[in-house]
Amino acid sequence: RGRPACAMGKAEAGSVKAVGNAIKARGLLKTRFYCQVCDKQCRDANGFKCHTESEAHLRKMQIVAANAQHYLDQYSQQFEQGYLDILSRRHLTKRINANVVYNEYIQDRHHIHLNATIWATLTEFVRYLGEEGKCRIDETEQGWYVQWLDRDNPKA
Repeated sequence: RGRPACAMGKAEAGSVKAVGNAIKARGLLKTRFYCQVCDKQCRDANGFKCHTESEAHLRKMQIVAANAQHYLDQYSQQFEQGYLDILSRRHLTKRINANVVYNEYIQDRHHIHLNATIWATLTEFVRYLGEEGKCRIDETEQGWYVQWLDRDNPKA
């Protein structure tokens, strides 16, 4: 009749299951296969496709579609808050590359993904921060730089 599940051996080295387990053990995967609405990370395109066709996902998408702008605004606000928290707490008023801050932000497994916000790119988001007066921004050959504007300390 076969062995009980707990007595099963390890996946054979090089097998699809072993590769899948290794990827899973590594932690963070490509954000391309992440569903913000369901808070579900998929390993690959096929897994993501299967997820987006699932009954649970379609049900949640109907709820979101009924008030899409609300969800977009909410995700955008959460993304902005998380990004600015890292910028203000870890880097204070130091000028730093926007990608460095973004890479620190996405280390949190539960971060809001940029593709769930109103901004299509990090550049668009950085420009928004500058236009809103939340950061001092400038573009160089090395990319966009941001600097937190500390409103509580006028010397900064």
